[in-house]
Parts: sequence; C-alpha cells; structure tokens
Amino acid sequence: MQGVQGVQTVSLPAPSWAMLSARAGTQRMWPGANRTPAQQSAWDTFRKLAEGPRDAVLIQTLSTQFAVSLASSAHANDTASITVQGQTLATLHKPTTAFLKDHQIDYMRAAADLQSDRLEEITVQTGQLLPFFGMVSYLSGDATKWTLRMADTMLSLCKLIEMPVKMGLDVARPIALSSAVQPVIQTPGHPSFPSGHATESFVLATLFSRLFYDVPFDPAMAVETQNEVMRYAARIATNRTVAGVHYPTDSMAGAIAGMTMAEGLINLLDGKTATPTRTYRGDTYEGDFNLSLLGDALKDPTIVETGTVALDPTQVPVWMQEMWAEVKSEWG
Repeated sequence: MQGVQGVQTVSLPAPSWAMLSARAGTQRMWPGANRTPAQQSAWDTFRKLAEGPRDAVLIQTLSTQFAVSLASSAHANDTASITVQGQTLATLHKPTTAFLKDHQIDYMRAAADLQSDRLEEITVQTGQLLPFFGMVSYLSGDATKWTLRMADTMLSLCKLIEMPVKMGLDVARPIALSSAVQPVIQTPGHPSFPSGHATESFVLATLFSRLFYDVPFDPAMAVETQNEVMRYAARIATNRTVAGVHYPTDSMAGAIAGMTMAEGLINLLDGKTATPTRTYRGDTYEGDFNLSLLGDALKDPTIVETGTVALDPTQVPVWMQEMWAEVKSEWG
C-alpha cells in the first residue's frame, strides 16, 4: 500500500530540502548530457500537455478560426456577428428594452411557477452541464477521455464568443426591468443576450448529436426530431428563465448561436467545405422558448434567416485533426 501511495504522489510537490539531501547522498560525478530525447509529432506533443497548457493551445487555435464582429466599441450595438475564417457565420439582432417590456418580461411570471420543481436542477446547472448529457450516453474520463476533451474544447469556443457578444450588445437582465422578478439564484454580473447557458448547452448537444447517434449529422434535424441531447439542452436553457435570470429570447439566441458555432467547427473537423449560417431576429421575435418553438423558428425565415458559407478545412492543424479522430474512434 505504501508503495502504491508513493507512485501516486510522484508528481506532487515534495519538500525541496529532502530532495536536495537525497540527491547529495546519491549523485556521482556530473555526467553532462547522457540522453537523447525521442523526436515526436505535434500530436504526441499536444496529447502530453498538462491541462493548462493544452487549454491555452486550444483557445489560441480556436481564436484563429472564430471571432466576434461588432460595429462599435464605444457603445452598445444593435447586432453582433460570429465569424468563422473571417466570414459571417451567425448574426444576432438584439431586442430593445421597450420590446422586452412589451413582449418578453411577462413570460417570467409564468416560468416562475416552476421554480420549486426545478430549483435543484437550476442550482446544479449553474456550474455543471455535462452530467445531464452523460445520462444519454456513456461518458467517462477513462473510456471517452478525448470526447470529454472535445467537449471542453467546444466550451472554450463559447468562452471566446459569449462574453464579447454579451458586452457588445449590452441587453439588461430581467431584474433590471422589474422588481417583481426576484430570481431564485444570484443574477450574473454581465448582460443578458444571448444566454450563455443556452449557447453552451446547445454547443454540447450539437457535438453529442454528431457522436451519440448513428444518423447523418444535421443539428437542425436533431432539433426537429427532438433527440434526447437536444431535449436536455432546451431544458437547461429554459431553466434560466424559470430561475428569473434570462428572457426566452435570450435562450433562442443562445441556442441558434451555439448550434451554428458547433456545427461549423464539426464540419471543419470533418473536412467539409461549407457550413450553414443563421441570423436570428431577436429584435422582432415576441415568443417563448422551448424545443418545438426553436424547431419552428429554424424553418421560419422571418425569425431565422439561413444560408451557407465556405470553409477551408486545411486551416485546421494536423494535431487537432488527430484529436478529432481519437474522439470519433471512441464511438466506433
């Protein structure tokens, strides 16, 4: 047992004086260089990185492919665009404060009736989303480690995009419009539109729609057929309205942005030369949010305008293609 514990703690810091004493008592004449490190591929280097350096490499790589475009850095914008390889991928038109007062704030009252039923879900989901998708298919740090790393990669993409868009559009939270909202969790200290939870949950649902199901990859069809991971994504998003911190339109915007970004990245990794684009008219959408309404919106050009944009898969680093191959191999 003591031997096993010793192996487990090799990588942990040890008292430097003890190590210095041990070295002084065992080291002979300094031999100089007596080893030749093996040459390795970029993929081998990447897969051996510690978590922090690996995340830094992934974020830098993603930032060369995806970005946020805003007209002004001096004041709030009416629209924000997410780009891929310098081309517009998703565009969000924000609602005005007057529009929110007239068409969105009343949804908060109806959603609040579910607070006692969903409070535990809401609380867990403030910090954890993956366990809910792990109920649909097997996710394990050992058996599906590259899938989990790809999920982290997708969430890193969200980090790059969400906050600049939120800041650039600067939509007030529900609590700023009505003292009666009284959220059951602390309102986050950043703007409301789009919902980060909706963006992240639909990014994950899009990834898992690609991996968990033996059907052609089509996120819009996954929404239409309401597969299990899309249902969980929609529930996570809706819970933010139930909690009192997001309007339904925030979730609609996040869902559209999330699935469009994830679809773009997955198509790049799959070597596709085109991917769908989407524009959400949050300035005119008056409705609620759920998976059926999202499916309707994706088919209604007055709510979501669609198109396509070209992709250049050769811009994806070879080591990232290797990582994606490892992800896919975990699912047969």
